[in-house]
Amino acid sequence: MILVWMYCLSLMIVPAAHHLTVSNIFEISNFEYPGTKVIVWYNKQLLQLKLTCFEKPNFEMFRHNPKQRNYTFNKLTYQYCPLPIGNQSLVELLSVFLNRTQLSSIEWLSFVDNAKHSGKVTLDPLLFSGLNKLRALEINNLATISFDNPQLFKHLPHLKELKFFGRNRISGKLLHLLKQLDKLSIKDSEINIQPIELVSNLTNLQNLNFRNNSHKQIEQFAVLSSQVNLNIGYNKLVSLPEDKKERTRLTTNLLGINKNLIDFLANNQECSGIVLEDKLLAGLMMLQKVSASNCRITALPEKLFAGATEINIIDLSNNKLRSLSENLFRNLSNLVELYLQNNELNTMLPDTLLADTAKLHTLNLGHNKITTVNKHLLKSLGNLSTLQLGYNLLYLIDVDAFKSQSKSLTSLNLDHNRLTLYEESNDTILSNTEINSSSWVLFSTLNKVHHLDLSYNAIDHIFVPFQNFMESLETLKLSHNLITHIGYAELSFLYNINWVYLDSNKIAHLDFDVTFISSHHRLKNSIRLDDNPFHCDCLSYPLVTYIKAESNDSKSVLLEGLQCDQPLKLLGLQLQEVQLEDLICAIDASSAFCPTECKCYKRAVDQCAIVNCTAVNLTRVPVIHSPSIIECNFIELHLAQNNIRYLSNEGEGWNSVRWLNVSNNSLIALSAESLPKNLKLLDVSGNQLTEIDAVFIQKLNQSTLLNITLSSNPWKCDCANPLLTFAVDNAARITDYLVLQCTDGQSINSATLKELCAWLTLFRLYIVSAAVAVAFVGCILTIWLYVKYNLEIKVWLFKHNLLQWFATEEQIDMNKRYDAFISYSHKDEEFVTKELLPKLESEELNFKICWHVRDFMPGEMIANEITKAVEESRRTIIILSLNYLESVWGQIEFSTAYLQSLADKCNRVIPIIYQDIGDIEQLDPQLQAYLKTNTYVRWDDPWFWEKLHYAMPHKRRLKGVHGTDNMCMESVDKRNPLKTPTTTTVPINVVEKDDANGVGTGISDLSSERERTEPFITVLS
Repeated sequence: MILVWMYCLSLMIVPAAHHLTVSNIFEISNFEYPGTKVIVWYNKQLLQLKLTCFEKPNFEMFRHNPKQRNYTFNKLTYQYCPLPIGNQSLVELLSVFLNRTQLSSIEWLSFVDNAKHSGKVTLDPLLFSGLNKLRALEINNLATISFDNPQLFKHLPHLKELKFFGRNRISGKLLHLLKQLDKLSIKDSEINIQPIELVSNLTNLQNLNFRNNSHKQIEQFAVLSSQVNLNIGYNKLVSLPEDKKERTRLTTNLLGINKNLIDFLANNQECSGIVLEDKLLAGLMMLQKVSASNCRITALPEKLFAGATEINIIDLSNNKLRSLSENLFRNLSNLVELYLQNNELNTMLPDTLLADTAKLHTLNLGHNKITTVNKHLLKSLGNLSTLQLGYNLLYLIDVDAFKSQSKSLTSLNLDHNRLTLYEESNDTILSNTEINSSSWVLFSTLNKVHHLDLSYNAIDHIFVPFQNFMESLETLKLSHNLITHIGYAELSFLYNINWVYLDSNKIAHLDFDVTFISSHHRLKNSIRLDDNPFHCDCLSYPLVTYIKAESNDSKSVLLEGLQCDQPLKLLGLQLQEVQLEDLICAIDASSAFCPTECKCYKRAVDQCAIVNCTAVNLTRVPVIHSPSIIECNFIELHLAQNNIRYLSNEGEGWNSVRWLNVSNNSLIALSAESLPKNLKLLDVSGNQLTEIDAVFIQKLNQSTLLNITLSSNPWKCDCANPLLTFAVDNAARITDYLVLQCTDGQSINSATLKELCAWLTLFRLYIVSAAVAVAFVGCILTIWLYVKYNLEIKVWLFKHNLLQWFATEEQIDMNKRYDAFISYSHKDEEFVTKELLPKLESEELNFKICWHVRDFMPGEMIANEITKAVEESRRTIIILSLNYLESVWGQIEFSTAYLQSLADKCNRVIPIIYQDIGDIEQLDPQLQAYLKTNTYVRWDDPWFWEKLHYAMPHKRRLKGVHGTDNMCMESVDKRNPLKTPTTTTVPINVVEKDDANGVGTGISDLSSERERTEPFITVLS
């Protein structure tokens, strides 16, 4: 390489004369005189000097060159420069500018293309005078100069190596003086002399290379006393003097006398075919290597190697051998490598062919026409490590063929054959012609194999129990077979394999499960899967998910080169480029899921059933079955490009539709009932829709809908169409919102909505304002009515059992004996006995009344009885009349009840105005004060009994809430209680005092459970 680099530097043009350039390794000196140019390259590391003359120089002109330098070198290349003439030596020629001592000490000398500037010079022995230390000489391309002087090398007695390269004219006696020569190489020459002439006296010759010359015949070699490596490859052996046939024969005695021959190389002969005669190499006890490749040999004699027991390498490749004798390799016990590839061996090899080659570790039988291998051929090869049987016609290999190699074979090539490899073991002998395939079991004993090549065969599956074989396997090649399916379980035994090649098979699916991968059972490096018709469908989902994993470092299996072949839309995509949503499988028609007009698929990533009814001329929605039939969760329904006018809820699977595409149909209306309940995406673009009713909009707002497409419809844009408001409020959900238009081309957006609905907004504002005003007036009116008719309202509520909490009073006296004590004038007793008492004690009202005629204890003090009656009664009813005002006992009873009411801080007195009592201002001050500040009941009031009932003790009658029997009447401030009440239509009237007339009102509450409270009732007469 350095010489090439230096040669390139020789093309540089150095304009200045006597110019010297020095670098770290090379020093380049250019000496230039008129008409001459010499360049010197010097390599300090190799101690090599190269002298190149691009023009014929006159070296005498350099004698007194001041730029001359002293170089230290032991190798000299003399290129393009003229050879010395006359009696001048090379040392004398170059000593004019190079140190003579250095020239005399060179050990390696090369002449290169010196004829051009040498003319018709005759080589003289003085040429090499002074080169006493020269050990190696190379002569390259001196075509016009003859090497015919037998004395030419007499000054080189210590020359050990001589090489002639290229066209050189060499005579037969040229080398006779080189007694120490041990390496002779004559290559690429057109020499026609016989080797016997050149080497007859070279007793120390060890390497003889006549490679790539023009030898057309070879006579018997001279006797060579030392061990010799002979290479006569790349010649033109076509005939021999003693053989008149066209074929060349290497005769028996050709090498017989050279018992020290070590290597015999006769490769690449340009002839029609060499015949190796019997015993050609017989008896060569030192022979170790024989190579006769590419010589078109058609047959080998049985005793070709007889007695040559030290042979360890035989290369007979690239010939035309059709058969081999069973004794050809007999007694070759040291044979280590045997190369028979690229022949035409087409018969069954003899059983004992390799019986004596127990040391054989490399056997190459590739590129032949072998069809079978029996169990005997390799039986004795217990050390065989490399076996090449590729590129044959093998279809049958005995299951025991490799049994002897169980501990030795590391590399086995069976590629480019016809193997099918069935699963079951078969011990049938090879003669059984019915057997036409081999068993995977034949590999069962090969525990040391690292490399197995089964590519380019007819294997259609991998034998699952294969996992128990070949524990040391590192490379498995199954490329270019017929394998259609492979699962991780089938390859789980390959946890130590570095490379698996499954490219160029028929693999459509790979059952991959990441759960099979573990630290103890995994593929360490890569599986090549290029050029397979791989189906990227739902079955590939686990595999694609694994490949798309973010961290490649975490993967124990690298699946390389895998591309999608199906479906067409994914063709050529690497699996890591595939979207998981695109992995779908066609649903079998036998599942009874898919409508007959449609095509259905299953998507693995979300367990979705895809029903594709696009452009099949439908006029109505087909019946949609439940996706659970095919183990899916929901449906994606495509109904685009049909002629459907209405959506209809068809089939039990309709509500499982989450994605509905009804674009480019003839829809004229959408109803809320037609929408699937779990719909998430809806596309109704490209139809004839003009508006959407409010119910449908409400359904959309309440649904789980995420996206809706509405464009390309003749939408009617006015405030009556809820679509406008829906579109503006749900712009984020409408995928084509930016292109959504009215039938007149106006965009549907917030500006359009504001423009079209400005009057409606104002109208709504008026309505809201009016409603607020009405509500305010209503509240004020309600408050006023409540203040004015508080008692009437409570009585009405009590009567109708409504809002009873509103009419119930505080519980204070649980254990009083009577509901009421009646205080009246004896002149009004008829009213009490015939009207009041019977009614209050009737079954309807069922009050317990204290009546002095009946309930006072005879003989007791009347005052004490009155006090006792008031204390034990929840109410005191006063029959208020003119007679009562005149009664002393009545005033006592009223005073007692009034004081009790004050003590209890509770209204216990119920005044009943039985007769007109005149001006209140004329009454007793105590009674006057009470009537002005409390309620009363008038006998002539049409709602007398309701109001009295309400004023009597009662409890709540709400469901589940228990009332009390001890309730105080609410204390109510009143105006003038003496005004005669007017007739009212209110069911229960609340009577309050009037500031003008002094007439008050009473309140009443009705309860369904007739519970009682504890006020006083005083009747004044």
